[in-house]
Amino acid sequence: MMKKIFYWANDIKENTGEGILARNFLKLLKKKFHNYKFINLNKIKKKNNIFYNYLVPYYGILKIWKYHYKGYKVCYINYLPIWNILIFLFLPKETILGPITGTTTKNNLIYKFFCNLGAYILTKRKKKLLFSHNQLNVYFANNKKNYFNFLLYQFKIKPSLKKKKFKIIFYFKDNNNKGNYFLINLIQDISKKHKVAVIGDNFPNYKNFKNISNFGNLNRNRAIKVISLAQFALTSKENHFSFFALDSLSQKLMIFYNKDLKIFKEVKTNMFLPIDFNNPKKSLKFINKELLKNHKKKFFYFKNKNFINYLN
Repeated sequence: MMKKIFYWANDIKENTGEGILARNFLKLLKKKFHNYKFINLNKIKKKNNIFYNYLVPYYGILKIWKYHYKGYKVCYINYLPIWNILIFLFLPKETILGPITGTTTKNNLIYKFFCNLGAYILTKRKKKLLFSHNQLNVYFANNKKNYFNFLLYQFKIKPSLKKKKFKIIFYFKDNNNKGNYFLINLIQDISKKHKVAVIGDNFPNYKNFKNISNFGNLNRNRAIKVISLAQFALTSKENHFSFFALDSLSQKLMIFYNKDLKIFKEVKTNMFLPIDFNNPKKSLKFINKELLKNHKKKFFYFKNKNFINYLN
């Protein structure tokens, strides 16, 4: 029987966090299983709706079982939020799992219950786990075999020398989990004195603000070009190590982030500036002060694990 790996990925786009994470994981898989043929089981066009986001993944599980029964290696890459216990329960135990995602910033008790339950199920079913970041370490503190911060896989700092056109850049996603009410008002206030670039979904009423340039959804290479034109970046409430943040770091931008999130212990940097999402006035005052500074001596060092060992 020819060596094959059948995998399911809900998103492999170049300009989404889940898609970039999936592409990087596929690179790792192909490095480990270099003599295998990889076959993508997902032939359904991605759409941002209830059907695709919540029902199609279970069709993927059925496809995984089909090829698992035939004796092939199988892999489920994304979406894998820690709270989605049904995916972990229904997949074959031998399935290679992609990076697990989730956040600890939500105070919803039901969400936290399912996160704890998901952690329990994963611990019972898997000896080793891979996580996109290290926020979820709180659920697996006693397991030394897990691998965190996969989003730093192949990360490099390679700033462009282009002249700066914007003081700050912001990735807008029309999703209330991002702390959007706070962020929208913050950007509007900042734009009174500084030029702002926005990428992602259309920023509300951006045409009414002369200093806000809205670039819309871009592929990753184009997004990095726009990011390179800014000096600072503003990240969302629940994730200060999104791929937008990493691309900003790669261009040596200073990052404003939610002070309630912790910087990875594997990271040593002075490029993160904490703001309080619960205190808009204090945050705006701090940001305006920092925007006037000349941050010259920037550094970002990190210690990465050999992620290929996760697949051994």
